[in-house]
Amino acid sequence: MLVARGVDEEAQQLQKQGALDLWLSCQGQEAAQVGSALAVGAEATVFPAYREHAVALLRGVAPEELLAQWAGRTFCGWDPRRLRFFPYTLVLAAQTLHGVGYSIAQRLQGQEDFVVVYIGDGATSEGDMSEAMNLAAVESASVLFVCQNNGWAISKPAEEQMRTSLAERARGFGIESARVSGQDPEAVFSSCSRAAAHVRQQRAPYLVEIPVARIHGHSTSDAQEIYRSREDIARARAADPVSAYAARLSGLGLVDSAWFDAVDAEVRELRERLMKEYA
Repeated sequence: MLVARGVDEEAQQLQKQGALDLWLSCQGQEAAQVGSALAVGAEATVFPAYREHAVALLRGVAPEELLAQWAGRTFCGWDPRRLRFFPYTLVLAAQTLHGVGYSIAQRLQGQEDFVVVYIGDGATSEGDMSEAMNLAAVESASVLFVCQNNGWAISKPAEEQMRTSLAERARGFGIESARVSGQDPEAVFSSCSRAAAHVRQQRAPYLVEIPVARIHGHSTSDAQEIYRSREDIARARAADPVSAYAARLSGLGLVDSAWFDAVDAEVRELRERLMKEYA
């Protein structure tokens, strides 16, 4: 979580300097991403949206590779098949059908068919998401849908997007689902572990909805202060899962200042490397 936060912060600085064309921050969603990514294991194939930076790092994507696509240097930046982590998808919800189709094709070939599809709440309003859930349910596809619900589809608040939770909508398609807070990576890990076990054992889809806080705007091209109140932004920043979890581990005596210093040194070195590569 700390490494992902460091990469995110450096990328935002590089975008301001013109080194990157665009950046979509994952700040506030690190616990949801790390907890879910660790829960599904290395054998699952991941189809991300476009801000799953912590997931990418855990899957073995190097920070330089992660930033390459946002600098317009390459279509992807890493080997999707080797890492079982496919390219980011900027077309909303397109990756949902890609993931379901991939899972079905893998099963037909007698190969590992467990797929994890990451989606945001805004993209669930796209027709592709409904088609993907219906297809996954009808074909009993081994797909785990992970929705990080940050409450905003760019400037559209969640209450103006939907009348029910996404977890409830999934059940309407015949897909088992759960809803868990994205504040605690351990709670996310437990929920996604149970979901992954369901997908593997039942050979059927599952959806986990994870409410998260959106600390920054939709992207570096989005001025959220125009449509979002200062109080709402302040609440999101106060709910930062990275600082909360760090404080919790410290309070339990599981980590000490020396450990944090070591991680800080690693992150500083990583950021300096990115700055030299892209500045």
